[in-house]
Amino acid sequence: MKKAGAFTFSITREGIEARLGEMEMKMTRLRAMYESFFMGMERMAPNSQRRDMNRMMLEMQQVQITNSSLRFRFQSLSQKWILHITYWNRTMREIEAGTYRRDIARAQRHMAERGGVLTEEQAIAIGIPKNRVKAFVARQQRDVARKTLSEVAAVADVPAVADLAAPPARPRSGPPPIPAHARRSPNPDVALAAPTLPGLSEADFEGAYQRYLAAHHELGTAADAASKDKIRARLGKQLPKILADQQCASVRIEVAVEDGKVRLRAWSAEAKG
Repeated sequence: MKKAGAFTFSITREGIEARLGEMEMKMTRLRAMYESFFMGMERMAPNSQRRDMNRMMLEMQQVQITNSSLRFRFQSLSQKWILHITYWNRTMREIEAGTYRRDIARAQRHMAERGGVLTEEQAIAIGIPKNRVKAFVARQQRDVARKTLSEVAAVADVPAVADLAAPPARPRSGPPPIPAHARRSPNPDVALAAPTLPGLSEADFEGAYQRYLAAHHELGTAADAASKDKIRARLGKQLPKILADQQCASVRIEVAVEDGKVRLRAWSAEAKG
């Protein structure tokens, strides 16, 4: 991790307002496109539009916004973006695994009316998109087969009537056992809270780490992302020096992408653009 460098650019207040307005419109449009894809109205996910929006977010993170209202507006936009991509990624995984709730609800209604496992033709007929029919039908068939095996095993394990009588309870000696949830952990240090970072609030650290993970995901390098504990340990060593060098009381963390790598940058919170 490096100290704040020269990887920034500045634009006028009017330019920032125009850029934020454009980003808000694109985010709204992108959200509608994803909903159309999830409902089966579009065949492909809007990946190119998402990459363009993510590029704009990363660029705006390098701009030092001195106006408090514009800075709050961009922070709100960043939080919405993180929530959107988290929801989109989770839904995409559900679709690939055949567990998307809308598809399952359609299948359950069909099975309640007609019974039996859906075929691919029946799945298409009830509105499940063609590009995810195979994964969905395969998942439904596995679930039905697993349920059938469980029912057969349950019937095979039923004991004889003579075995159903419970043995007489033995008198208990000594105090009753302590419930598992009330037992004290053998290592009390496990429950300690995470250390506080100098000059950086926990909420700002969490937001910076989420943006860090999102940037890695967009680059396709999620496996290379450092854990939260490692990032916290690095900042714990470097922030005191940055606070002393820049003679400030607090810092802000930004995410930058250079040469295909995601980097965290610490800036003085009092820095002027």
